[in-house]
Amino acid sequence: MENYQQVYDTVTEMICDAKDLGMADLAPEMPLRQLKLDSLDYVELMVLAKREFGATLTAEMFINQPTMTLGELCQDLADAQK
Repeated sequence: MENYQQVYDTVTEMICDAKDLGMADLAPEMPLRQLKLDSLDYVELMVLAKREFGATLTAEMFINQPTMTLGELCQDLADAQK
């Protein structure tokens, strides 16, 4: 759980900075599409995942899982670190 929380905090901080949101505006059960991320935001997420967690995210992953939540993304990244 500690690993997940670290990933969640890092990812939500990036999204908050990109979308000018507060941490209280985000929740793990929130679908990514609800955040209205644009293509640059997704690229930033991919770079962050690689740099911070050594995980590779692809555009296809987001396209093939249109209902992915913020929590699911963070769990996938946390699992990739193990």
